[in-house]
Amino acid sequence: MTTVTEARRTGGLEAEIAAVETRVKRNARRRSRLILLIQVVIVATGLTLWEVLSRAFGWEFWVSSPSAVWEQLTTWARTDELWSGLRATLLVTVLGFVPGALIGALTGFLFGWFRTLGRICEPFVLALYTLPKIALAPLFVLWFGIDLLPKVVLAAVLVFFLVFFTTFQGAKSVDRSLLEMGYLMGGGKLAVFRKIVIPTSAVWVFSGFKISLPYALIGAVVGEFIAATEGIGFMIKNATNEFNTAGVFAGLVILMVVATALTQALRLAEHKLLHWNEGS
Repeated sequence: MTTVTEARRTGGLEAEIAAVETRVKRNARRRSRLILLIQVVIVATGLTLWEVLSRAFGWEFWVSSPSAVWEQLTTWARTDELWSGLRATLLVTVLGFVPGALIGALTGFLFGWFRTLGRICEPFVLALYTLPKIALAPLFVLWFGIDLLPKVVLAAVLVFFLVFFTTFQGAKSVDRSLLEMGYLMGGGKLAVFRKIVIPTSAVWVFSGFKISLPYALIGAVVGEFIAATEGIGFMIKNATNEFNTAGVFAGLVILMVVATALTQALRLAEHKLLHWNEGS
């Protein structure tokens, strides 16, 4: 009799927990839909005000208008200029982001793990970081020519420092008691680094990735401003030279959409890889 009663209580408790979880998920979905609705309203209101004020006060030359920007985008899409420019810019962005992020993460782990090496080299990295990286673009063109390489190097340099500093801070912030526990359990230095330092610092690394990804796009665009025959930056530069305000805003809209899409893709990758971390 007691066993049956306990089983009923356990079943009732599990049902209550399941009901609470269902309510929490339902409320989360409602909040998500509400947030999305508010975001759509904000965007629609902003575009409407932009269009109305631009036409009412004759500001088309200075700030263009959503309709003119849309017309420019459709013109670029019909002539394939949009897709070829997008491919060129994305290629530079990816080729700059991947090596810059990998080298930055590896260097950050190395300097954070080997404290003495980190203390020796950190001032030099900081000194290099203070240099205006955008001002290095003409030098990269001088050193590497006017093809793809200087734009890739500029994007990689911008990414490297941001990923390095976040990874370096993450590796330094690992709880020392965890490390000592790993050693007490018989783990070697390499095993402790692989099993404790890297997973613990992974959140910092992905933060660096998310922060630096738009800068890879910035590096690609700046490189296209200086020396390029295609790309979104090249298209914006041409629109500026022709006093085509709609073309400039259209290029900026493309960059904003691309940066948002890439960042969201990186967030999804972080969620998949760091599903064990509640803050990911």
